Amino acid sequence: MIEDEFKYFCLSGDIPVGGPSTWHVTDWDQRRVVSVTMDGEQDDDSIAIKHYSRYSSHLSRDIYRIHVSHTGEIISTYTDPENDPTCCVHYPFLHEVFLPEGIQTVRRDELEELDRLGPDVDLVEYPPYLGGPTKKVVFKYYFLWQYAQWSWKEMNLWMRLPRHPNIVPFDRVVVDELEGRVVGFTNIYVPGGSLQENQSRVFRLEWLQQLIRVVDELNLRYGIAHQDIAPRNLVVDESTDSIMLFDFNFAARIHHPSPGEGESYCEDRNDVKGVIFTAYEIITRDSSLRSKPHEEQNLDDLGLEWVKHPGVKLNHPVASYQLILQEWRERRAGALYAAHPGDVPEAIDWPSMPKPPQKTETFMDAHGQPSYMTVEDWDESRQDVRDRGGKVLNWERPPQRLLDSGTRVLSTGEVINC
Repeated sequence: MIEDEFKYFCLSGDIPVGGPSTWHVTDWDQRRVVSVTMDGEQDDDSIAIKHYSRYSSHLSRDIYRIHVSHTGEIISTYTDPENDPTCCVHYPFLHEVFLPEGIQTVRRDELEELDRLGPDVDLVEYPPYLGGPTKKVVFKYYFLWQYAQWSWKEMNLWMRLPRHPNIVPFDRVVVDELEGRVVGFTNIYVPGGSLQENQSRVFRLEWLQQLIRVVDELNLRYGIAHQDIAPRNLVVDESTDSIMLFDFNFAARIHHPSPGEGESYCEDRNDVKGVIFTAYEIITRDSSLRSKPHEEQNLDDLGLEWVKHPGVKLNHPVASYQLILQEWRERRAGALYAAHPGDVPEAIDWPSMPKPPQKTETFMDAHGQPSYMTVEDWDESRQDVRDRGGKVLNWERPPQRLLDSGTRVLSTGEVINC
């Protein structure tokens, strides 16, 4: 289930002088965008989110806009398509994506939802292939164009990493059921919860050593910085007693001369720092130092003596963990990061995201004369797509409350009639 604090988001709004004000609320739970109109000038999107959240799980799919009073009561609803703020995102065709050997695909309509882990992240399963068992995987996707480049980067990086015992394996590329366009990807699901979610385990010294080794390989062998190492991005494979790293959303090629879209290497987010802060948080359960901006996070602020939280279980003294980290930090201080891909033995690289079609936009210049500008058409109004006879890929799905009552839903949003 998506936590309430992450369930809603406003990407844009229309706030004319004197009002009325309209905020376009993204509902990550139902994967829809609904406009909330309020009288007067309301420049605080949290007010629109508060009003919308009261009704979100009960508004029918054909309601695109609601007008609410200053107390949040619905004055009117709008179902005419001209009020639909939803846009269709441009997705690349499968033939435009250069899949590494061995990478397979799965169709979106073959995936059944099991849980909603977060915005654009679901736990799903798909039916047996070649007589195998039903498989649980994590499905990552996007339905807003602003996240396209990030998704492309993460998918391409992850599927090109060689299989590693301490990295959650990439699974399949997900294509839509309409035209075979690439809409996301899956990775293998590791049960048991992350180290942030499940704090009952004994945090083993061996796991820290495994994490150090895999970070060294990512940084020094493949030229990749994860840049988001934290307890929430670490799971444990109990069958092999191994810690596993996942979520490459913030990953980037280190000092790459031509960083791709959705990719930004930042030395303040280096992985050595990330591992040490992660170990400190797990042992002390003190996350206050990591809550600061990355540029203000200083390893020296951790102090010389870490005080273990009473609820934490370790299989070695705290000093043993600190010693390993200190020796590693000193060793890595002499290992220069790559200046370009050729500086690492097996640099990971990937192609740029295919560009969408271009369109010409008309606007008036300072002299009142029409001017023209050619832009990349990353998204288009859903109604405009329908008007020109195009295919609309819908993402809307029933609210969580229906899943809680036993309703089965495919990743397309379609309800499975048993």
